Amino acid sequence: MAKQLFCTNAGTQVTDEDFVSALRQVNANKAEILFIHFGMTFGTPNMELKRDEILSAIYRAIREMNVKTIIFPTFTFSFPNGKDYDVKKSKSKMGALNEYVRRQPETVRSLDPLLSVALVGVKKYLATGVGRESIGRDCTFDMLHREKNVKFLFLGTKPQDCFTYTHYIEWAATVPYRYDRDFTGTIHADGGSYTATYKLFVRYKDVIPGGNDLTDILLSRGDAKMCALGDSEVWTVDEAPAYKLLCEKLQQYPEYMLSAKLPSSWNDEFILNGEMNSL
Repeated sequence: MAKQLFCTNAGTQVTDEDFVSALRQVNANKAEILFIHFGMTFGTPNMELKRDEILSAIYRAIREMNVKTIIFPTFTFSFPNGKDYDVKKSKSKMGALNEYVRRQPETVRSLDPLLSVALVGVKKYLATGVGRESIGRDCTFDMLHREKNVKFLFLGTKPQDCFTYTHYIEWAATVPYRYDRDFTGTIHADGGSYTATYKLFVRYKDVIPGGNDLTDILLSRGDAKMCALGDSEVWTVDEAPAYKLLCEKLQQYPEYMLSAKLPSSWNDEFILNGEMNSL
């Protein structure tokens, strides 16, 4: 029996079965690896259910796709915020479902104190094997790029709002408006603690990100898929064509990901932007 999870602005119900149907419509079930961004934007949550009951139902719908490896960003940006990173305890800043999955016993989490991920499934090395460049060599995104049949799933959000993988592509394309910045702090893991330094590929101060037509092109080519779900949307974007297209665009037009021309000089003054949810 279908479980009612949300009620839309129009008064219709969104059930767990609707989630399963939407995921299949965007071919989430055809991926070998799913990297999932999530937003709780499908309507008003069913007040008769606890929040974890709703999240559990959504998680089960994703698991029903039988994808061998699923990954959720559990970014904390701990070191830039002057905080220690605890692999077991540091809460994710990336949404309710991501935090729910992080707490599940079958999940492994990466040591990265900036851009950690929680992983469920076969290819655990995509979390456990990360290096000390959060966006760069041997980061989760770098290892994903070496895999086949990787899809990014945007569940209740849009690629235009949170496609963090594009910053890895900017790194691969060596864009001039970003640079590696070191952040040092304390990591707590496996019953011990140690000091570590990690790199983050950040924008120079006066560089302003902006809109582009990347998603529109991918959608028109069939390399992205979208369907409505409640008051929101579900998207998948295929990794390989997204990587290829954005590299081509950046080669042709270095300001493709920006809202203005490149500044005449680079200012590497670092100012913390809230919890640094936006890169």
